[in-house]
Amino acid sequence: MFLFSLFYLYFYIGNIRISIMKGNLFGLVLFSLVCLPSMADDITGVILKKGKPMKGINVWLKNADRAVETNKEGKFYFFDVAEDDTIQITAGPRADAKFPLGDLKNITVELDKKDFVLSDGTKEQRIPYTMLPIPKSSDGVTHEMIMRSGQRSIADILRNFMTGVIVSTDGGSTKVMVRGISSINASTEPLVVLDGIALQGADIENLVPVEEIAVIKVIKDGSSYGVRGANGVIEITTRK
Repeated sequence: MFLFSLFYLYFYIGNIRISIMKGNLFGLVLFSLVCLPSMADDITGVILKKGKPMKGINVWLKNADRAVETNKEGKFYFFDVAEDDTIQITAGPRADAKFPLGDLKNITVELDKKDFVLSDGTKEQRIPYTMLPIPKSSDGVTHEMIMRSGQRSIADILRNFMTGVIVSTDGGSTKVMVRGISSINASTEPLVVLDGIALQGADIENLVPVEEIAVIKVIKDGSSYGVRGANGVIEITTRK
């Protein structure tokens, strides 16, 4: 956006204001040549496998920390993307199609068994998948695991990542039980601890957006929390 004053021309990029004297045309031209090419752009893409579009594939714009899923035509779209960002596509349980964005604007990604083909309409590259290490259960589920998997709720994270955890829906509310925990009390709900604060009977679905989670762990032995941890503990640490 441009704003004018008597002696200065103000140019805004986001919340940043650049001031240029009206008489300094050279400065304005130099600013345009140097700064404008680095401004954010949009990117579109389609993901295929054996020539067919892949629906529901998770695509993560890593530095911007934004994730989308491909539609029924295998397409995805991101607004305002920086050239120094990285695209990370979930190709399998531990395999990612990962590549720097650079000046790519319209791309096609063809998934194969051990690698993928990246095309921008002018050239093609065959790139090996980035393989993720097998996580230790004691490490919990990290932010990167959440974002690359495309999980949209804490219940989905517990259901799909945590062994020994039973997640059910009853009358619209989500119930969680740590398998192997028996209780003489009426409730079998585990204690939820969010950033060190214990929340007995918390509604896990409305605690915090999954994008803000740094790590989530399930602790079967909640004795360190006393009686409140008798049904196990779900520890959630946010990125703050």
